Order: sequence, then structure tokens, then C-alpha cells
Amino acid sequence: MTPLGILVAPGLTARERTLMVRYAGIALAAMLVLMNLALAVPPAQAAEGIDRIGTVRGDTLFVTVERVIDAALERNEMLAASGAMKDAASADAVGAWQGFLPQVHLGEYYLRSDDALSSFGFKLQNRGVTMMDFNPAILNQPGETDQYITRLQLLQPIFNGGMGWYGKGAANAASRAAEFEHRRAEETVRFQAHQAVEGLRLALAYTRVMETAVTSAEGHVQQARSMVRNEMATEADLLQAEVYLSGLRQRLIETRNMADIAGQNIQLLTATECPLAFGVDESTTVASDQEPVPAPDRAAVSERSDLIAHREKADAAGKMVGVARGAVLPHVNLSLQRDYFDHEDLFGTNSKSWSLGVYATMGLGVGEFGQIKKARAQHRAARHLADFESRQAHSQAHQAWLQAESARQKVLVARDAVAAAREGLRIVQNQYREGLASMVDLLDTQAAATMAEGNLVQARHDYRIGLARLEFDGAPRVADSITETIPSASADQ
Repeated sequence: MTPLGILVAPGLTARERTLMVRYAGIALAAMLVLMNLALAVPPAQAAEGIDRIGTVRGDTLFVTVERVIDAALERNEMLAASGAMKDAASADAVGAWQGFLPQVHLGEYYLRSDDALSSFGFKLQNRGVTMMDFNPAILNQPGETDQYITRLQLLQPIFNGGMGWYGKGAANAASRAAEFEHRRAEETVRFQAHQAVEGLRLALAYTRVMETAVTSAEGHVQQARSMVRNEMATEADLLQAEVYLSGLRQRLIETRNMADIAGQNIQLLTATECPLAFGVDESTTVASDQEPVPAPDRAAVSERSDLIAHREKADAAGKMVGVARGAVLPHVNLSLQRDYFDHEDLFGTNSKSWSLGVYATMGLGVGEFGQIKKARAQHRAARHLADFESRQAHSQAHQAWLQAESARQKVLVARDAVAAAREGLRIVQNQYREGLASMVDLLDTQAAATMAEGNLVQARHDYRIGLARLEFDGAPRVADSITETIPSASADQ
């Protein structure tokens, strides 16, 4: 009931009316405060973390490549998994120090036996042997005897045939390889961010092209309908225009769906959920198409992260040959042991003893020699793989350069084609209006203009992706050296 309704409500005393008006006023004020707070919260708050990848304006989240890259590097699960694998390899490198450093073992053992020799030995270890224990009847039938042993043992490698040295070197190389692989994973995420954002830009640009084409086609339908009424055109012209408009509307649905899919890709890459529509912030730097694309530097390609990782893996495989060879060489180890014995108590110290020993062992089995042969074969395989990956990387960088340069040239050609198509469409529209051209001519010219606009959009997308791939394939300075600022979306039409 409103405050006004309360004032005129029958059956209420003046005090009751006053209290109810006061409570209703408080409720109304609280409701107004909540409404103001709801209006003050931007739509971005509906999905936590979307401000990492863009800026909300209205009901659209406008993203930039830089912010998508930052969010992906921070939140992408596959990249996090790569980082965990790098940490695991680093832990293996730390653990490889065991070939040089002493190892300490602490153990507690419980034994129970009626074996004659073991029972006598248990008594002897506890320093508890008496003359009665030499009674043949007791020696032969000692009964069940308990024994608790607490053992502290130190093992120190002295010489292990180089296994420790080569094993440490292999673990260090594997750790470095994992680090460079993780760096390559970061570079992959950067490239995927470029692909995702440029895919969104392409879909939105295609959508704008199709919206313009639909608007023009609707104008053609209206014009044909007017000319049919004035008996200046046939019903077939109107039907052709309507069929053409229907086809454009279907394509517009497809391009809008492409934009939604591109937004989903960005969310997947950045591990972000966003209920808003996606847009691209055009007030950023995009590649200039006025200058040729510089060719990749072979030295820079050779220092690509994944190539360094392959070389480190080959180095690790070479070190493993030394590990396998060390298995057939003599091993010398020092052992220092302290034992505490007791018949009754866990961790008891009824008696104690120590022992110091130096052990030399050597393995000469067929298995050890087979491991050497296997390690050498794996080393050769790793070297061949590293060589192939290097040659393939240079080929990929050259192909990426060719594709980027050809895409840049296509942009220039497509831009001229768009200008010519627009002028041709204007001329044919005037001719149709004057009865000098048919509807087929008009629709063909409209289709050619739409195709030219689409070709320009596609060429610009291919050029930007080409530069990103060229950077990914080994030319990190290319994209940075040929950028210009595009202040608004109109410059990209």
C-alpha cells in the first residue's frame, strides 16, 4: 500500500497511520538506494574479470590485442600447465645433485624369529649373551625372540663412473629445454590472441559490409516496387531484388554468428566468461600497408625459443650417453652406519654399534651395454630432429614473409577495387533509375561491390595475421617496425 493509500485507509487510528507512513517511507527510500546502486554498477560487474580484456561501453565489451594477451598470459590453463612442467623439470635438475651429495637414511625395523642363529644374533647385538645361552638345548631351541633396530645411515658417492656428472648435465639441459618450451608456449598464446582478436575484427567488418549490402538491397527492392507501380519495370525485377535481398540477409546471419564464435574463442583463450557482445577497440595501432614487409633475419630465426629447446634436448641426450657408459665403470661409495638395538622397546637403545665401509661395484651385464647403444641412438635422433626443426623454422619464416607481403599487396589492390566498385555501382544505380540498365545489371554490380568490400576486409585480416605469424615464426621486430595509429573504425572501412 502506498503512503497515500495508508492516509485514506479506513479503520486505522492516527498513530497507526503515522507509523505505517513512516515505515513505508523508509522502505521506499531503501528501494531507491538499491535502484541507484544497481544503476551505478556497470554491466561488466556481471562477469568477474572481464575488465582485464577490454572496456565496457554500453552493452559491448571492446577488447584490444594487448589486453587479451595480458589476460591470456595470466589465466590460460594450458599455459599454466606448461609452467608446471617447467617447474617439474627444474625440480629434476635440483634432484640430480644426489649424485654428488651425501644421502641420509633413517629406518626402524621390527624382527621376530625362532631361528636359532637369528635369536642368538639378536642377543649378541643387544650385548646380552650369558653362559646360559651356550647351553645346547637353548641354542637349538631358543624360542621366539623380538628385536627392534633403529638405523641411521649416511651414503656418500666417491666415484660413480661419471654418472653423477653427466646426469646433472642432462637434467640441467632438460630444465633449460623446458624453460624455452614454456617461453614458446607464451609466444603461441600471444599469436593465438592475435588470431582471436583479428578473427573478431574480421567477423565484425564482414558484418558491417553485409549490413551495408542489405541496406542497399532493401533500397533496390523499394525502388523496384515503386517502378513496378509506375509501370516502369516488370514484376520479375521486383522478384529478383527480393531474392537477392534474402540471400544477403542469410549471409548477414552467418557473419553475426562468426562474431559470436570469435567472442567465444577470446573467452576460451583468456579463461573469462562474459555475457556481453564483443567489439574491437579500433583506437589502437595496426600494421601500415604502405611499406614492404622486411624479410626475416636468419640469425633471429635461429634463436627461436623452440629451436633452442630442441638443441638443449639434443645436449641432454648426449649427456645421457655418458650416464649409460658410467653404468659399466667401477662405482665407489662410502657408507657410515649407526645402529641401536632393543628387545622390547620401539626406538630403544639397549645397545648400539657403528660400521664404516667403502664399497666398489661394477656392472658388466648385457643390459648395460644395450643401454649405451640405446642412448647413442637417442642422441642421434635428437640431433637429427633439432637440425630438421631448424631448417623447417627458416622455411616457415620465409613462407610467413611471403604471405604477409602478398597480403599487403592484396590490400592495395583491393582498396582500388573497392573504389572502382563503388563508382560502378553508383553509375548503374542511376542508369537503372533512368531505365538504361536492367535489374540483373544492378544486382550483378551490387554483388561485385559487396565482393570487393569483402575482399578488402579479408586482405586486411590476412595482412595483420601474416605479420603476427611472421613475428611468431622468428621475426619479433617486424610487427613493431611498421605500425601506425588508426584513430577510428572509419579508417578500416
